[in-house]
Amino acid sequence: MTSTVFVTGATGNIGSLVVDGLLEKGVSVRALVHSEEKAQELRDRGVDVIVGEFTDESALARGLEGADRVFSLTPPNPDQVAQANAITAAANASSSHPHVVRLSVIKSNKSAPTRVSAQHGEIDAVLKESGLPVTFLKPHFFMQNTLFGGESVGDHGAIYHAMGEGKLGMIDVRDVADVAVEVLTGAGHEGKSYTLTGPESISFAQLGVQLGSALGKDVNVVGVSVDQAKSSMAEMGMPEWMVEAFAEYLVAYSNNYGDFFTDDVQNITGKTARTYKEFATDFASAFG
Repeated sequence: MTSTVFVTGATGNIGSLVVDGLLEKGVSVRALVHSEEKAQELRDRGVDVIVGEFTDESALARGLEGADRVFSLTPPNPDQVAQANAITAAANASSSHPHVVRLSVIKSNKSAPTRVSAQHGEIDAVLKESGLPVTFLKPHFFMQNTLFGGESVGDHGAIYHAMGEGKLGMIDVRDVADVAVEVLTGAGHEGKSYTLTGPESISFAQLGVQLGSALGKDVNVVGVSVDQAKSSMAEMGMPEWMVEAFAEYLVAYSNNYGDFFTDDVQNITGKTARTYKEFATDFASAFG
């Protein structure tokens, strides 16, 4: 029986859902957050909150004290390798020697064609060599990323993309969180690596059909160049590092880097992963 789970990245899209799922199961949750402003809401829900950065050794030590499992999540950023490795080092130094459930990415490898996948390749290698019990969760492209196109769908019935004819086994972040909760509270996952996808691999043209069906209207799918996509992301205020990171994925996905899917979500949760149409139906209001 899991006693305490230490969650890093606890206020993000996935981390917050993992916290929700653990609390619903009656698990004691300790969370690392970066500001007091974000801490109080979690405290009000019974979460033991540690305020600190990913590389704060003292905060990590307090978070890990007595924790038997860790959900190690760090967001994509230039310092991600150092941040994730700090969590691994702290877990290794902890007397509890916890089981680490690491949120990685598909095809993580030091020589991957995208900087984010290469970062995770470095992180995963260090964690494998740490001697800690570990499980890797490697999710595909998030369906929620398409919400960035919600305004254009609402305003003039079009969604723009720069992935050509490439297909993706994209996944709903809710399914990622469901898997994480099962692994964090279940047994037999040590030493395993799970590649998490939706139930099918689809192109953006097919996505547009499913989105239109969910919304009850036609959605025009418009292809743009990677440079045009980069300009749009920069105009949205996205940091240059992230713009370049996304652009690398766009090129890779255009060449079918993501054209695959697995049954890992169903095998772990007992539920079929959500289709894009199911996702779009649930988030219809975000598409106008």
